[in-house]
Amino acid sequence: MFTGNAAHVDAEKESPLRLTMPTEADTCRKLVVPIRTYSKLPKNDPFAQVLGNPHRSNPTQRKLAVGLLTLVFAPGLFEVVNAQQIQFRPGELLQAASQALDVGTYAIPCVADWNGDGRKDLLVGYQTAGKVALYLNAGSDANPVFTTSVNLQAGGVDISLPSGGCGAPAPWVCDYDNDGKRDLLVGDGANGYVYFYRNTNTDANPVLDTGVRLMVGSSPLTVTYRATPYLYDWDGDGLKDLLCGNGDGNGFFFRNIGTAQSPAYAAGTRLQAGGADLNLGIRSVVRVFDLDGDGVPDLLGSSNTGVYWCRNTGSRSAPVLVLPVALRAPVSGSGLQPIYTGQRMRLDWVDWNNDGVMDLLVGNADGTISYFEGYRFAFTAVTGRSSGACSMQWNSASSLNYNVLASSAVGSITNLVATNVPSGGKTTCYTNAGSPGQQFYRLQVAP
Repeated sequence: MFTGNAAHVDAEKESPLRLTMPTEADTCRKLVVPIRTYSKLPKNDPFAQVLGNPHRSNPTQRKLAVGLLTLVFAPGLFEVVNAQQIQFRPGELLQAASQALDVGTYAIPCVADWNGDGRKDLLVGYQTAGKVALYLNAGSDANPVFTTSVNLQAGGVDISLPSGGCGAPAPWVCDYDNDGKRDLLVGDGANGYVYFYRNTNTDANPVLDTGVRLMVGSSPLTVTYRATPYLYDWDGDGLKDLLCGNGDGNGFFFRNIGTAQSPAYAAGTRLQAGGADLNLGIRSVVRVFDLDGDGVPDLLGSSNTGVYWCRNTGSRSAPVLVLPVALRAPVSGSGLQPIYTGQRMRLDWVDWNNDGVMDLLVGNADGTISYFEGYRFAFTAVTGRSSGACSMQWNSASSLNYNVLASSAVGSITNLVATNVPSGGKTTCYTNAGSPGQQFYRLQVAP
């Protein structure tokens, strides 16, 4: 049951304080003068936000609590600390020519500006023909539009890496040889090899040379089957290493012992998580991103069973991964649920709509690609009155409800003042009448 008064915050009438939330590169250090920080914030609710009524302050509590975004208000002053981990809105299918983009079966997406026009394009490996489809973006960088595709060629013929079962070529665009031009790596579904296709022309008009298999010493580099390559400097030595998922759900680390211009690889080792070999579930893909904003890169991965986050509790040069945690998104009628679009999910990670927050693409077994928009669960506007009333607005997602709690003490915000406030879509607004004892508010996703 929804209690309380849901209302839209009128910027002209209420003059709410509007907060600019941090982007991926800005971790809340460039903000307006802080007036105080807090200890004893709730640690058991990863989807909670806390704010203080701007007309009721308590100067005695100090020390920043890591993990929750905290808003503290006084006339003319505010502080925002620690933006939340990225959350996701419900999935939707990418479109091409006004219908669901469909490459056939077993789509493996990679987003890159393939022709250097400043707009993100889409490369998709697919099983039907064992080829790589290229969709050039006919829209804008922030709002991609796709129509038809062509198969990528190398050496004058279509790239073709046929595979049985659920195997498909896995593309990854990168400047592999550090010559300033984008090249292409493709993982082989059948034998687990990785091929390098060098761009012999320009970024505006890439021309790929015939593929060359990557090697470990004198032997072909292989992860057995279903190779999904990704380049990242995993050990922080300044050289790009090769990370690669495989058919068994592992993640492999091939350390670059060569140079930036001529990579060479040591024998592969399995990535570890929780003190054992990482296993995401069969048919794994891995990416790297600092999901929790602690300054240390984490591991993201997908598999037959879901999309996962392995937090890095180590350092930039010596990663230590914890066990995978399933990423979740809203499902109509069910609230937050682990992301699952069907078997053989293959992810890519990109800021699809250029809003400063990373988004998730998931290639599906039926040849479609699902898009999950990322957002920061955080307050965006707040208005307080001397009576204790408080109007608040926050980033939200459809198919969710929210609880609002209040208290006079920041360490024990447990008094429910509104339950199951329905989402307003990408933004939700709520006004609480308030009382003399309500000084701090806490927002959480309703179960």
